[in-house]
Amino acid sequence: MTASSGAALRLLALAIVLAALYALGALLPFWYLASPEAGVAFFPPAGLTLSFLVLSPRRTWPLWLATVGATEVIVDVTNGQSLRLALGFGAANVLGPYVGAIGIKTTWAAGRTRKLRELLAVYLLYGAAVGPAVGALIASTSAVLIDGASDGPSIFGRWWLGDAIGVIVLATPILAWSRRGRSEVSCGLLEVGITSLLATAITIVPAVLWHYPIIYAVLPVLMWAAIRGGWRAVSVAGVGVAFAADWATVTGRANALFATGTTNEQLAYVQLFLAVTLLAALTLSVEVGDRLQAEREVSEVERTVATAADEERRRIVRETHDIVGHALNVMLSQAGAARRVLATDQGLSRDFLESIENVGRTAFGELDVALGLADVPPDLSPLRGLVGVPDLVEVLRQTGMNVELDILGARNAEISTLVDWSAYRIVQEALTNVVKHAPNARARVVISFERDAVVVSVTDEGLPTRSRPDNGGRGLIGMRERVTVLGGRIELGPTGEGGFSVWARLPSSPR
Repeated sequence: MTASSGAALRLLALAIVLAALYALGALLPFWYLASPEAGVAFFPPAGLTLSFLVLSPRRTWPLWLATVGATEVIVDVTNGQSLRLALGFGAANVLGPYVGAIGIKTTWAAGRTRKLRELLAVYLLYGAAVGPAVGALIASTSAVLIDGASDGPSIFGRWWLGDAIGVIVLATPILAWSRRGRSEVSCGLLEVGITSLLATAITIVPAVLWHYPIIYAVLPVLMWAAIRGGWRAVSVAGVGVAFAADWATVTGRANALFATGTTNEQLAYVQLFLAVTLLAALTLSVEVGDRLQAEREVSEVERTVATAADEERRRIVRETHDIVGHALNVMLSQAGAARRVLATDQGLSRDFLESIENVGRTAFGELDVALGLADVPPDLSPLRGLVGVPDLVEVLRQTGMNVELDILGARNAEISTLVDWSAYRIVQEALTNVVKHAPNARARVVISFERDAVVVSVTDEGLPTRSRPDNGGRGLIGMRERVTVLGGRIELGPTGEGGFSVWARLPSSPR
């Protein structure tokens, strides 16, 4: 057997399964009772068809839709409908799910829905509103034109509600259990089963056996399912509740669940109960899932911030180690020179001692900053200051990047080495982000030397090839941490023209 023939046999087997399940859902009311009272509270095949379409590639849709249409016509004709009317109803049950599935898959594929509440909103809009409305319009029109029905609006309303609730009841658990998002809550299968049995029993047992309806108690059970198991647990419990209420409606026992009234009124009560109850529970379940997702995202951001801050502290400690090491070498050299001229030239010796004092004060000031950050072993490696920025820009230009460099003002001799190196790192990190996220953009680097501060600015004009990092990127977090520690100020973020800007002002000496 070839691969193509095997695939064809699998599709044929799935089509047979779909036809059997569709017929089962359509014939179920007749198995409840030979002559259903007011009709069914919901139409399960609507949810079955929609879920089949949503979960399968579009190239297989003609097979599923042909299967659904043929099965619907056969069921209707064998239960007394004329062929013309059966064809109209078949078209309604084909086009309704088709329109709903098109809307759902198109919107989901576009990537505009990320949160569970957004996924649910799209699913309900197209699957339970637009699609069933299209099917109801075709069905009611067929009933009026072909069968001479005079209550077209009533047929439209009952058909739309039946298909909409059928989607909510049956398609929801199928879709929920066919996919699993990391943001969704979950509980054990045993708990799901117990919750579902409890909700089903509360729906029907007290009213039918003891004539004491407590159907309102179903909602707290479904709320509990939403909190404990998310929309997967709610969808399973909803199936039990819906089929129990549907059985009561079809067999004429709806008056045991609600206040007395005509059969049509009791049917409307059951449909309203199912719609409100299930939608409320589903809404709560996705809110719980979105809250869980938000908490996880916040935790990840906090971990990223902590890691980046720790790495930046390590870099500053390493840099300060190099600064202090250099200062000690200078101090030792000058101390030796002062000792040698102490007896012959006290003025020169005094100059050497003052230089030693100044170098020592500066070094220990920067050491104090580092020791206030972390207590980690130093990692020695050569670093560069702002004097290295022209070389950095030239390297990027040689790679084809368009970078402009402007240096404003005269360099202040009192600029701390730690500030000098930190300013270089900020420029380096900002240009690295341009290379990563907008390599074809024109970038401009401006270094301004003020009387008591250094201001660096890196701005690009945009033209991104990939999505920009948000303000939580590791490199950006490191910039913030470094500038904050040194007592400076930093502003970074997207520009109005689609580019990105980094601006930092560092005091000449760290606080």
